[in-house]
Amino acid sequence: MPSPIRYIVPFLLGGTILAGTGLAGTGLGAYQAAQAQAPTQAPSATQIPNDAVLRLAGSNTVGQKLAAMLAAGWARKIGLPAIRTDAGAAEEEYSVIAERAEASRRLRVDVRAHGSTSGAEPLFRSQIDIWMSSRQARESDLEASRKKNVPGIPSFAQITAPGNEHVIALDALAVLVHPRNPVQKLSVAQIKDIYSGKLTNWADVGGPSLPIIRYSRESNSGTFDTFCTLVMGIGDAPKCTEAMGLAKDARFESSEDLSDTVASNPSGIGFVGVGYIRGARALDIASACGLTSSADVFLIKADEYPLSRRLYLYTMPGRAMSPTIREFLQFTFSTDGQARVVEAGFVNLLASAAKPDYMLQRIAIGTNAFDGGRLRVRGSDVQELARATNGAERLSITFRFRAGSNTLDSLADADIARLAALLRTPAYEGAEVALVGFSQAAGDYQENRALSKERAEAVRDRLTADHGLKEITAYGVGPASPVACNNEAASAGRNQRVEVWIRGKGARG
Repeated sequence: MPSPIRYIVPFLLGGTILAGTGLAGTGLGAYQAAQAQAPTQAPSATQIPNDAVLRLAGSNTVGQKLAAMLAAGWARKIGLPAIRTDAGAAEEEYSVIAERAEASRRLRVDVRAHGSTSGAEPLFRSQIDIWMSSRQARESDLEASRKKNVPGIPSFAQITAPGNEHVIALDALAVLVHPRNPVQKLSVAQIKDIYSGKLTNWADVGGPSLPIIRYSRESNSGTFDTFCTLVMGIGDAPKCTEAMGLAKDARFESSEDLSDTVASNPSGIGFVGVGYIRGARALDIASACGLTSSADVFLIKADEYPLSRRLYLYTMPGRAMSPTIREFLQFTFSTDGQARVVEAGFVNLLASAAKPDYMLQRIAIGTNAFDGGRLRVRGSDVQELARATNGAERLSITFRFRAGSNTLDSLADADIARLAALLRTPAYEGAEVALVGFSQAAGDYQENRALSKERAEAVRDRLTADHGLKEITAYGVGPASPVACNNEAASAGRNQRVEVWIRGKGARG
């Protein structure tokens, strides 16, 4: 099986690459099993009214399938087993209705999935409870409502703050080819040119002289929406469909059928969610600076795979959260809720462990800033990285920050509690935790290095102050070992992060 990351710059630390002792995910497996076996809340414990209504609007990616699956799973969790879905007044609208057999209690979840932008104004007007979005809220969402004189519009900082912005899942694309196609990787630009019709033969990208046969999901799918946004750079499905110009028989309602078609056609290429690769082969995605990443679940969770994004739910700042909203969100983040995320074809938020050779790969590219050759990372920082990670295993939890600050973003804020819960499980008792901070390459080297350590210390302080955890050491290695190109403004920010590495007999189970 190919390694999930391939880098082209070898680096030997003192003549020897330090080896890690991979945990093979044993501790995480025990943690997830314990979570799955935890007693479920009794139906009588719910605080929602006997005739509860929850209203969601916005993203088709979230609303088309995932919202319905979460609603149905939640209904069963609170003891309402009679579940049906009724069509709404318009296309992309429906209601999930759940009852007890004696109809003494009833829950209705109304979903209007007309696109991410469509959920902002109804939330601000109190017409819905939750805004679904397949991208982070934008200032333009707020400004559009201000222009309509909607009262009480929150600030961007308020709507994106923890407690109002809820990252519920990750979405990622796998670009598929026939298993015997010799092409191993493509850049996002090459994939766009293929689907725009500019590249028409596999020989154009280093493959055999065969015509490229393009396959796509139907334009009403969330997968298609993701592809258009991340690859084609077009946020409008009809315009994206026009730009591709694909015949009807090249568009698939089913991800499974698309994948199987690519697997049977040596000329084929297609895209699906990462859960639907099946018998086809997923291409690695190359960047212009030399980094290459595969559609590996760990890399998606660690935010290192370029064709991935977060899925969001937003609640209104300053508005008291009802028991109905609160319990739906609690279910969404539970093990049961995150299992629905996977069933819907997305990537859940549960921590995963890296493969044993992950650290070796990271040390191998330690001194390369991937910024076009302008900066040489100091060997002392690579050595510090080696000391922090030697004998340790990387967890997928990656802490990121609000722009220009040491304040954790909404996903990182929630990940503090997730990491604390994991470290309290028997599998991790007595484990040592290394928090390693990184920076981008631009700017003053010393300031970047200092900032990287300050952010690692900020995460450590949250874990110790809020959760009483000990045996946590913070490191800062500046621009060492980047996970994204530093010479591209769109990606350089992903290098500003804090990683979690764990060692010790407790971590090894």
